[in-house]
Amino acid sequence: MKISKHQLGIVFFILIGVVPFFGALLYAVLYSFGIVGILNEGFTFLFWKSVFHSGDFVKSLGYSMSIALVSVILSVGGALWLAINFTRNFQSRFFSFIIYLPLAIPGIVTAFFTFQLLSKGGLFSRIFHRLGWIESASGFPDLVNDTYAIGIVLAFITLVLPFFLLLFLSVYKNENIEQLSSLAKSLGANSTQVIRRIIVPILLKKTWIVIVLYFIFLLGSYEVPLILGQEHPQMLSVLIIREIKQYDLTKISEGYAIAVMYTIMVSLAALILFLPKKKISHET
Repeated sequence: MKISKHQLGIVFFILIGVVPFFGALLYAVLYSFGIVGILNEGFTFLFWKSVFHSGDFVKSLGYSMSIALVSVILSVGGALWLAINFTRNFQSRFFSFIIYLPLAIPGIVTAFFTFQLLSKGGLFSRIFHRLGWIESASGFPDLVNDTYAIGIVLAFITLVLPFFLLLFLSVYKNENIEQLSSLAKSLGANSTQVIRRIIVPILLKKTWIVIVLYFIFLLGSYEVPLILGQEHPQMLSVLIIREIKQYDLTKISEGYAIAVMYTIMVSLAALILFLPKKKISHET
């Protein structure tokens, strides 16, 4: 039997992507139930109970979701505003370069630059001190490693907003939104009505899946919250690595339990997102 290139590609995808993922997930599940791993002596629910009793997972999940949601809303809102008001400006090479430049910078570099700019000993703190706006570095507001995750949100916006801007500009062009807007205005619609009823609905409808995926991506981000986040609560990925890598070997299984719960949540969200929707037909 002759194997087609399409079938061969599927086989390679399964071997390279699917099998390692499920293998790692299976190992994490076994470790979380005490079946395998250092100091584990057999099947037990003890580690799962410890995770829920400590409350760290729930706090970290709420903290992570809040940061990811705020970052996505601000990024999408800023990208929409720029795409609507400066569409023609971004067609020039100079502005195109400005958009693409942040996308070429890794997250860990963005986090490092953010820390160097916004920390109490950073560039802005020294400028404010030199200008006499603050008496010492301690007078500079907490913008990194802070309770409200301001540094994390700013870093996320720096990474995500340019991507959404490019996405909206592409949709704006492909969906002929400029022509639709001109047609609506010729029929009596004002600028506000065109934005609220034509431009924004089309842009969001065509990109909502990508927006949700980026929310999931930010939810599991590691480098940025590791450098800019506070000690407690921590974002999920940082909490998982902390539990798995710490010196207390009895906590490793709890880290795997948290990882399993997070993986299940993300997998269910992806299934709901990409499962084909049944179209309901109405008989007349």
